[in-house]
Amino acid sequence: MVNDIRKRSLFNGIVADLAKDVVSDKTHSSISHDMDDPSPSTSSFSNNSTTVTLSNGVRMPLLGLGTTHSGGYYHDAVLHALRYSGYRMIDTARRYGVETELGIAIRDCGLPRDELFVSTKLWSTDYGAGVESAFRNQSAKLQVDYLDLFMLHFPDVPEWLGSPRQVREETWRRMELLYDQGKCRSIGVSNFEVSDLEEFEDFASVLPHVNQCEFHALYDPTELREYCSQQGILFTGYCPLAKGRALGNEIIVKIAKKHQRTPAQICLRWSIENGIPVIPKSKDVARIEENAQIFDFSLSADDYQLIAALNSFSNKVLKHEDLSTKWNLPDGYKLAGRVYGIPSEQSIDSRPINKQDTKHRIQQLPSITNSPSMKHKGF
Repeated sequence: MVNDIRKRSLFNGIVADLAKDVVSDKTHSSISHDMDDPSPSTSSFSNNSTTVTLSNGVRMPLLGLGTTHSGGYYHDAVLHALRYSGYRMIDTARRYGVETELGIAIRDCGLPRDELFVSTKLWSTDYGAGVESAFRNQSAKLQVDYLDLFMLHFPDVPEWLGSPRQVREETWRRMELLYDQGKCRSIGVSNFEVSDLEEFEDFASVLPHVNQCEFHALYDPTELREYCSQQGILFTGYCPLAKGRALGNEIIVKIAKKHQRTPAQICLRWSIENGIPVIPKSKDVARIEENAQIFDFSLSADDYQLIAALNSFSNKVLKHEDLSTKWNLPDGYKLAGRVYGIPSEQSIDSRPINKQDTKHRIQQLPSITNSPSMKHKGF
């Protein structure tokens, strides 16, 4: 591997093609939302691709920058990824507590808005009647007037909001309304299992374009992926390196030596060759550069067989937990003050959530029957 960062950057012309492919040929305002003519498959991918195509025709980069609050926020690393390493997708969430900081990076990186794919997630305490205000607040923090992807973070619903099934239905109808209004180019979910996704068959006019879940070389939820594929939902992956656990696996190391690559590059390449976007996070500029060098080699059939043998549920890093104990924790609570590279006055708002502010009752959506996506569903 070449260690000199300046030499690494010479290879980034391949990754920089992401800038050309992030959006479709149409402008944001003219993107078609006609779900009567969906793409026949979940995504469009070839070994030379730097993007996948969602069921509504929107192109999504295969490589993005993760920004989870574990490990802190490093502003210079984010700017380097956008300016010099070819990254064009930012994945975040209200819960991570860094949307304000990322908004500064989006503003200052020097890239046109339509070359970026900005993705964030709606936290469960904003479900129901809180969707629209959450969208306004989160997009304002990110300094954008539309989102490329807006997702429900979990299927879990706080008990004070009411019936989980009803809350999810109302929440999704409001997400569809944002989509119909052009405020979100695509809408999706995260951490949804098959049983959660099956609910959408009863009430959704627009099925989720994306389901983002844990996915890496040591853990491949094949049944969930197959269901998503059948429904035209793009399965995307977080935790692509299994929080570092995959990097020391002897099979991954063996394949890396064969290709003269790093274990991280093997894991990321394996994901994108499966047509699954990845969002590795790093505070280290050299690692950010390294993670971008995955578009100029391919894995062999033998490599695939070796990696397939590693798949086990026991390798799942993030176990589903009872979120009811965490509803009132402040956004970005795992940051623990580790926000670097920006003025202190731009640091996160760490005030705890006020239950009364987020106590939404199920309400009838205003003008919902005028929404284009609702008309053919009888609402």
